[in-house]
Amino acid sequence: MSKEKGRTYLAYLASSHFVIHVYTFLLPVLLLPFQDELGISLVQLSLLSSIPKLLNVLIYIPAGVISDRYPSQTLTASFAVTVIGSLLIPISNDFMSLLLGFTMISIGSTLYHPPSLKMASEYSATKVTTAMGIHNMGSSLGFAAGPLLLSIFMDRSSWRHSYYVWTVLTVLMTFVTYRYTRGTLKGAETSWSFNVFSGIRNILSKGFLTVVAISTLVEAIFSILVTFVPAYFTIEMGLSYSLTSFISGIMPLTGLAGSFLGGYSGDRFGVYKTGIFTMAALAVLLALFPKMNTLVLAAGVYGLYRCLQAAFMPILNGMITGHSSRENRSLAFSFNFVLVNLLGSISTTGISYVIENRGTPVIFPISIVLILPVIGLLLWLQRHSRLTNR
Repeated sequence: MSKEKGRTYLAYLASSHFVIHVYTFLLPVLLLPFQDELGISLVQLSLLSSIPKLLNVLIYIPAGVISDRYPSQTLTASFAVTVIGSLLIPISNDFMSLLLGFTMISIGSTLYHPPSLKMASEYSATKVTTAMGIHNMGSSLGFAAGPLLLSIFMDRSSWRHSYYVWTVLTVLMTFVTYRYTRGTLKGAETSWSFNVFSGIRNILSKGFLTVVAISTLVEAIFSILVTFVPAYFTIEMGLSYSLTSFISGIMPLTGLAGSFLGGYSGDRFGVYKTGIFTMAALAVLLALFPKMNTLVLAAGVYGLYRCLQAAFMPILNGMITGHSSRENRSLAFSFNFVLVNLLGSISTTGISYVIENRGTPVIFPISIVLILPVIGLLLWLQRHSRLTNR
């Protein structure tokens, strides 16, 4: 692949991931405005989040099977569906239309990830995690850009206007995706068969299942921390809601550096060694976090944690790439997403009961305990990889 083509390829990966994720953190910010403006109940507000997530679990596997055969068409459809959701939400005046809008955006994200991650895995045989890191940089920027633009419009006009801005950008990305990927991405060179069970059997190796186990443990850790660290800032450190919201919104920007460093280090030093170092450093930070008694120190440690979280994602995706075949790689990513979503939700709910009895500081020792088996599994994979390559 030429350097010129390579830059275009990477630019598409980062920009498309940015667009798909500008919508990710808008719902939590809009819960109270929805309640005030539209009279939506707390139960209905919770359904705006839970129903789309449940649908994701149901369609991830079929989406993976389809995108292995038709990656370009699946990517284009992901943005077209997202456009529908982005238009429905700002014109909604009732719960059902809002639910349909957020469901469309969720489906768009589900359709996007399997083929885009497969696309990143095929950038270069020697720079897989670098491509994954640049792909992940787009999501980090999107996580921050969505809420930041929303806050500007909420102060000056209406939250609805921010959706119109993102709709225009998503429409443009739909056309860019259609024009660029139809000549770039090729489907798996196998006869078409919508046999989900056969495809799953093809990916279920011992190494792949170990990577999935690592992924689910890491997702549990990250879900716990992302969900409850803001509560720790408010309850234990006495920060205001607005200051906590600002810190939570701005810190994902550290993921830009983390994604690049994790991707580069994975190709330079190996995915297993880099993954072990990243998780060990994260454990040290979590041990230090409760000892930080000033806002500057706590925010600094939190920023480093978010940087390490972003750094691990290209490492993880690189491991999935290494333990799956090209013909079933989108399905491999989808299978991983299903388990990650299920167990991530369970871990967050479970830890909430512990917090009620022990307080928010308990999230740090629990996360450290979960990191230990992750490091153990990474060491096992590293040793197993050496043995199989002898």
